[in-house]
Amino acid sequence: MNLPSIWRRLRIRTKIILPFVLLFSVIIFGMLALTIFLFDRKYDQQFSAETQQWLETIQHTQYIEEPEKVKQAYHCEVIVFGGDDTLNGSTLVDLPDPEWSALGKYFALSQVRTKLSQQNTPVIGNVRLAGRPYKVVYAKQSLNRIYCLMRPMGRVAQAKRQTLQITAVIAFIGLLLVVLISTLIGRNLTRPIDQLVQFTHRVASGDLEHQCDLIGIDEVGQLTAAFNQMTQDLRRSRKERLQVERLTTAGQLSAAFAHEIRNPLSSIKMLTQMMVGKMAESTAKQSLTRVLDEIERIEVIVSGLMNFARPTELNRINANLNAIAESVLKLMEVNLKHHQISIVTHFDASLAHIQVDTDKMKQILMNLILNAIQSMPEGGELTITTQGFSDQIRLQVEDTGIGIPVETIDRIFDPFFTTKPTGTGLGLPTSRRLVEQHQGLIVVDSVEGQGTTVIVELPRHSNNNSG
Repeated sequence: MNLPSIWRRLRIRTKIILPFVLLFSVIIFGMLALTIFLFDRKYDQQFSAETQQWLETIQHTQYIEEPEKVKQAYHCEVIVFGGDDTLNGSTLVDLPDPEWSALGKYFALSQVRTKLSQQNTPVIGNVRLAGRPYKVVYAKQSLNRIYCLMRPMGRVAQAKRQTLQITAVIAFIGLLLVVLISTLIGRNLTRPIDQLVQFTHRVASGDLEHQCDLIGIDEVGQLTAAFNQMTQDLRRSRKERLQVERLTTAGQLSAAFAHEIRNPLSSIKMLTQMMVGKMAESTAKQSLTRVLDEIERIEVIVSGLMNFARPTELNRINANLNAIAESVLKLMEVNLKHHQISIVTHFDASLAHIQVDTDKMKQILMNLILNAIQSMPEGGELTITTQGFSDQIRLQVEDTGIGIPVETIDRIFDPFFTTKPTGTGLGLPTSRRLVEQHQGLIVVDSVEGQGTTVIVELPRHSNNNSG
């Protein structure tokens, strides 16, 4: 498995944390190596300079001829090599035999002699004897002898080790802090993403009733808001699709039912009318008259079913919504007074004309007013309001009736659903279909025991070919 494929499999949090850790690891350990290098170089330069100054002082004070006094005064070792690289003198006493015989090799005398012959200043080098490091300053003497002043570097090595340990501890603590901070940052950045991923799984499983919590207003927050909007649109689309399927099924059933019942009902009505016409006033005639009334009520229901099932085409004309509302109220004035319902109108006098089917708009308004009358059995107040906006015109019908229960308000547009004993459950579904044919929107808001408000919104400019 190559590196790109491994990287693609990593979680986003790991992809955030890993670069932080790698970057700061390189920085921290790079600084550690640089610090040790600079420390070693600076300390070595200072140590070499001090050792060379000691040699100059020893030469000036003539201690160079007395190695033991130099050792006591400076805590240094002295070795003197003759012109043939043989040992002429030494303050070392505990050097092993193998190293005694190979001193020339340890001190690289041939190279030292070459350097001394090329420069007039002492030569500085490093030597390790018996496992102990020394800083050595080579000086040329008479008879081609080489004087070696050896300064122990044990304390320097110990200081280097301590510096390395302290720096390593600091680097380790820094790395832990980097891991901790990057983990917190990664968790903070990926928490909304993880939450959004979990929410997408819920949506994928069919749960469209919830919203993902919005955390922040950054790009992830904007993505969450967009996904919430998409979920709302999907939920609305699903409801609309189910509504269309219900309406289609209901329309087919209504058409079949109305077609099958209309002809025999007409025959029954005609025969009953003939019998009533031939009978004298009697109890039987009164009963048959009641039968005719019920037949006519059934015809009204059948007509409603036929209108609901029959596809309609809009006959749009340039009309004023105020005039349509006034004509409907005038037509239903007697019925409203009979039910002791007062009328309040708030018509927008500056309302512009729009292209609508006036008959269909009257049918919509009559359905809404009839529903309002049925919801106010003991009378009340009916308020009709029109308002004009830049992009739409609004018609509002508000009553003070019994309202709609919360548990049933989501079903009021379902065909054949009604809470009234004499209703068919087709008024609101038919009204909604006609409003949507006008490319409008119908919304119902109700508080049980206080009343219901129905709002119809129609666009100012619509596609005249819709219908």
